[in-house]
Amino acid sequence: MKFAVKTIMVAAVLGMLFAPAQAAELESGFRDTKWSTSAKDLKGFTKVGGSEKIAYYVNPERKYTFFGNEIPDDVVYGFYDDKFFAVYVNIEGIDIFSQIKSYIQRKYGMPSKTSRETRSDLPTLTNRRETRGDLTTYIWRLNQTQIKFKHHETSGEMKISFYYLPIAKQANAEIKKNLEAEPPGPVFPLSPFYQTESPNWQQIEFMSF
Repeated sequence: MKFAVKTIMVAAVLGMLFAPAQAAELESGFRDTKWSTSAKDLKGFTKVGGSEKIAYYVNPERKYTFFGNEIPDDVVYGFYDDKFFAVYVNIEGIDIFSQIKSYIQRKYGMPSKTSRETRSDLPTLTNRRETRGDLTTYIWRLNQTQIKFKHHETSGEMKISFYYLPIAKQANAEIKKNLEAEPPGPVFPLSPFYQTESPNWQQIEFMSF
C-alpha cells in the first residue's frame, strides 16, 4: 500500500515538472515560429487569403503528416496586423481522432472545455456541412495559448486550431466579437488558384507541438 502511494506521488510530481515545460514551448510559438512574428520575416511563405487586417499564409515547401499519414490540406498560418497569432489545419480521410486527442491530453492534460452540437444545432449553409454530422469541440486553455480541436463524428472530419490569445483578443475586439469567440479562420479547401507544388518541399510531422 505504501509503495502504491509513493508511486502515485512520484507520478504527480513528474507531471507537475514536465507539463509546464511542454506548455512553455507552445506558449512561445508554434514549432520554429514565434508568436507575433511578422509575415515578411518568414521565408518560403505565400499569402493565400484574408480580409482587412487578417491574412493567411502557407508554406508550399512543407508537407505535413499526422503520425506518418499525409494530409491533403495545407497548414495555414494566421496573421493579424502582420503579427503571427494562429495556426489552422483541416484533417480528412484518415481515422486518427483517438491518436490526436490522446496526444494532446498526454501533453496538456484534460480539455479545459468540451462542447457538443447536434446536427440540428449546426449551420446548414451547404449540403457538405449537413453531412458532417454531430460536432464535438475540445478546448485546451493554457496561459496565453489556446488549442481547439473539432471533430465531426459522421464524416470523421477534424480541424485543429492554435491561438495566441493576446493577439486573438485584439482581433476579436476589432471585429466586435466577444473574447470567447475566435477570429474567422481560412475556408478549406484553399483557393483552387493556389498551387502547393514545390520542387524543394520537406516532410514534417505535425504532431510534435
